[in-house]
Amino acid sequence: MLDTYFFIPGDKQKYLDKIDVVKSDYIVIDLEDAVALKNKNEALELVLGLSLQPNCFVRIPFFENCYSNEQVAKLIQHFEGRIAVPKLSEKAEITQIKNLVPEIDLNMIILVENPLCIINLVEIMKSFSSQIHGIGFGTHDFCSITGMKHTSENLDNYKRQLLLYAKAFNVNYIDGVDLDLKDFTQFKKECVFAFEMGASGKFLIHPKQIEKLREVAYLSDAELDELHSVYEIIKDIPDNMIEVYTIGGKVYEKPHIMRIKKVMRKIQEFSKN
Repeated sequence: MLDTYFFIPGDKQKYLDKIDVVKSDYIVIDLEDAVALKNKNEALELVLGLSLQPNCFVRIPFFENCYSNEQVAKLIQHFEGRIAVPKLSEKAEITQIKNLVPEIDLNMIILVENPLCIINLVEIMKSFSSQIHGIGFGTHDFCSITGMKHTSENLDNYKRQLLLYAKAFNVNYIDGVDLDLKDFTQFKKECVFAFEMGASGKFLIHPKQIEKLREVAYLSDAELDELHSVYEIIKDIPDNMIEVYTIGGKVYEKPHIMRIKKVMRKIQEFSKN
């Protein structure tokens, strides 16, 4: 029940040709880590030649000096402001990006990949949350920079912190990539943890992960039965008329009802796909 954010390398024509058939909620075309330096210009031309849907973002290596300001501006314009910003550290860097295309309202995914970004994130959100689609946690870069072992025990508290910031400013929290494409045990655990703490989506790098994400059992059979039975009773109640209800011996207040409606909408979307 998490939204999918699927990375596609910007220099691979065969993958770019399949964008329209990938069953992902969002596409992130990658011009950063997935593209070797020698292929950056080729990838730029390929990406600028694409016809894009409104669910497509582009990850641009803003701070690596591999593209000129003019090239970066063309990319932002082509994607109508839908950009993923990697390696961000401070608010001034977003201001620099905005100054390249002052006429465009940005729609950003902020990738938190270093400690300084976490420290500065509240300040960033106060200034730019209206132009931020979501916060994504780049756990592998974060662990590389900090020297931290990449385990859930080490990372889960940071995930909770970032989700709290996201909720405070009404933007999405997107869980980071899992790199194991053979054993999906940890991947599924990450999906359940992300869902249970209130995340909106997860970054994916392989079509198998899209399939596996749809297999994840986010709720037990008993929880699903309860969800369906309560939903059938409250589904037609307008949000502004929700009161307190006792159903099956349990009390449900407005926050519970709103979450039930939200989860059921996602279940219904999954069943259609």
